[in-house]
Amino acid sequence: MSDEGIAGQDPVAAELPTGVERAEEWDGIGNEFAGVQFRKVWTRNGARLQLYVPKTEATVLLDAMALEVLAEQTPEFFTHLIATRLGSEDA
Repeated sequence: MSDEGIAGQDPVAAELPTGVERAEEWDGIGNEFAGVQFRKVWTRNGARLQLYVPKTEATVLLDAMALEVLAEQTPEFFTHLIATRLGSEDA
């Protein structure tokens, strides 16, 4: 999946999630294994990053604290997460 294939699509038919007052345009990133759309949204409690996975229709809103925690993780942490999700016995 290329970046062009997922950017600009509106996966929730222009509806905003509960609690979201406004949102920027969708953008995305992907490769042959995965694709994720993202956009900045605003709630009454401040800005969030909304992530959306078209393949599974999973979505999450992350605030600055959650993003900070993610940014502090090591590559090995993410390798373990991916291996666990894929069912690796070595995880």
